Amino acid sequence: MLTEISISNFRGFTELKLAGLGRVNLIVGKNNAGKTSLLEAISILADPETLTPLPGLLRATTGMGVDRFYRWLIRDGQPQLPAQLAGVTPKGEMGVSLGLSEKPPKPPTRPGQQWVNTRFGILYARILQGVTPLRVRALCAEHRTLESAKAVVQAFAEAVRSPVAEQQMESVLRAVDARVGTLRLDLEQKELPLIVVDLGLSERVPLSQAGQGMYRLVAILAELLGAAPELALIDEVENGLHHSVLEQVWTGLAEIAERLSIQLFVTTHSYECIEAAHAAFSKRSDYGLRIIQLFRTRPGVEGRVLDRDLIEAGIEGGIDLR
Repeated sequence: MLTEISISNFRGFTELKLAGLGRVNLIVGKNNAGKTSLLEAISILADPETLTPLPGLLRATTGMGVDRFYRWLIRDGQPQLPAQLAGVTPKGEMGVSLGLSEKPPKPPTRPGQQWVNTRFGILYARILQGVTPLRVRALCAEHRTLESAKAVVQAFAEAVRSPVAEQQMESVLRAVDARVGTLRLDLEQKELPLIVVDLGLSERVPLSQAGQGMYRLVAILAELLGAAPELALIDEVENGLHHSVLEQVWTGLAEIAERLSIQLFVTTHSYECIEAAHAAFSKRSDYGLRIIQLFRTRPGVEGRVLDRDLIEAGIEGGIDLR
């Protein structure tokens, strides 16, 4: 997993260095502090091939052409200042250069390098150094389109192929709602199979009728268990979840992250989410949680990583860690 990250000239980041990252990293900061931008930088660093689907991974791009999206990945849209993304893992260092070129750059010389043609030029992600790209999965806050709903169903189908993964999912869901029995796919719907859940009623009900929180949690767990990525990005993890179930959700995420060796980078606006995460990880033998605080300053964005001692001190002292 990534233990250190360095970012320069990417979106709102002039220079950002983060060290001491953990298995699970909770990213906090005010609106427009760069939380989603940090997730995008991590995605490109871990696997440059995510550059192509990046516009729809974590942001609502309605009304914004992908040309403009790609241009502003470079700080201030300046092609003469390539973005530099670097990271450290136990296996070695990773490095990616991201820039705009008027002429086609040399053909990729390493697997995973990526070019995207735009009317502003050719945006490239060039691997400078590093270990094999990581398997990355990005999870969005909402699943309201047909395509996103299909992605949830596909991930769920992959997850429940393994009896162990199916039991893990149901165990976590049962901790949130004791009524949960089993989950199945209803294949009667031709266009899109339904995920149905046993809530102790006369028949299973569509998952969407069990509440947004339950749907959100199944979507997250299905992606993690089905795709088994090495690194997962979750934007606004608390979306649709009542504060009373957040500790159970974090307990499940911590368990799955450790069992499957997945590193999580998660954003939140909720202080209750921070408290719940700390409570869940405090009960584990390996604490594993870090909080990444982002602050917007005149030069750009600054950040720092809080470990267990600093997180505990902040919560016990009544300090708003957001």
